[in-house]
Amino acid sequence: MKFREWQYLREHPAVWRILLGIMVIPLVYAATFLASVWNPYGELHRLPMAVVNQDRPVKGLDWGQSVTRSLVRSQTLQFHRFTEKRALQDLHSGKVYLILRIPSGASWQLSHLGRRAQVLKVTYETNAGQSAVAAKMGNSAMQKLQATLNREVVQSELAQLQTSSAKLGQQLGETSKQLAQTTQAVAAGMVSPQVTAADLAISQGLQQGSRQIGAQVQTTARLKALSAPIKLVQHDVAPIANNGTGMAPYFMAISLFVGCITLNIIYDAGKRHGRARNFLTAWIDKMAFLWGFVILAASGMWLGVWYINGLRPLEPVKTYLFGLLVIVAFFSIVTCFRLWLGLTGAWLMLLFMLFQIGCSGGTYPIELTNKLYETVHPYLPMTIAMTGFRHTISLGGSIAPIIGILVGIIIVFSLGTLGYFYAHRQDPVND
Repeated sequence: MKFREWQYLREHPAVWRILLGIMVIPLVYAATFLASVWNPYGELHRLPMAVVNQDRPVKGLDWGQSVTRSLVRSQTLQFHRFTEKRALQDLHSGKVYLILRIPSGASWQLSHLGRRAQVLKVTYETNAGQSAVAAKMGNSAMQKLQATLNREVVQSELAQLQTSSAKLGQQLGETSKQLAQTTQAVAAGMVSPQVTAADLAISQGLQQGSRQIGAQVQTTARLKALSAPIKLVQHDVAPIANNGTGMAPYFMAISLFVGCITLNIIYDAGKRHGRARNFLTAWIDKMAFLWGFVILAASGMWLGVWYINGLRPLEPVKTYLFGLLVIVAFFSIVTCFRLWLGLTGAWLMLLFMLFQIGCSGGTYPIELTNKLYETVHPYLPMTIAMTGFRHTISLGGSIAPIIGILVGIIIVFSLGTLGYFYAHRQDPVND
């Protein structure tokens, strides 16, 4: 039995390189993607959050300062003490993922908890439009924090009530002892106006002490009934309709890049057709056709997410037009590498796309991955595209800087493809 395929591979070593290149694709995809989602909840202490302390202290209690200091020093959460203005700016820009705001009357309300059993509402803000997963992780962390704060406040208040009750009990015991002495004096015939007045005062003291102890017992019962005096309330500055809306920028960017790679593998953009054409005419003819093709592909993607998935962006027209710009930019990058390096360039672009999937922070916040991913993250084309999509889909605001970057990418890599056509201007053309 002859192994014809092995014989063919020995005779054509270039095929070996292609097969080895294909072999590493599963490795790269699995390794890079898994590295981005390996242990995000174990890295929650790296997720930046802000605490804004608006509390005004009262005599004997500065609860806002105490909580702020505890959060900033925490080893399980990464809280930073910010002003209101800076915290909101960083939340909208994605530099922090949550703002915990301690209200101005927190200390006063907690200091009157024994007499006024009211729930203290502490708000925290998230930004699901920036990262739906980070908003969910922040919500989970705040539920645990709420339980911790409630436990500490209730334990502290109960300890104060027990101390106060003990003091009242001691005072009542002394008063009872004085009353017993007075009673003995009366029985011995030692009644005088001073003794009678003392008797009256002691009786009043006993009644007052009994009332105070009764009030303390009632307060303790109210406090036990109000086992959760603190409630953390979530507010999202950029709410999203569902999880798909939050993940749409990620998957839309991936699909556009995949489309560009597939086109360049199947269709040879460097092959010219027709005679008597200079390099510029050939380049315009080729790029006009391919640009039109990828624009149609992006339009098809848009119709799919709109009619099939039901995506409803904040700015639909801008989202569609931005998608067209993104696919032209991606196509310019991939085509430039494909022309100059052949199928090896397409293979490199495939690996580059797989690397971007892990480094773009589309699943979990990039701060929860590793330092390498966090370092290269802002400079990746897919990251830039996702940022623009987030603005048009859920965040709003200007995307002018992002458009400028994508236009720059198109110009630079289009010049690269034009340079290829110039360098191969003497190559024979195909009819």
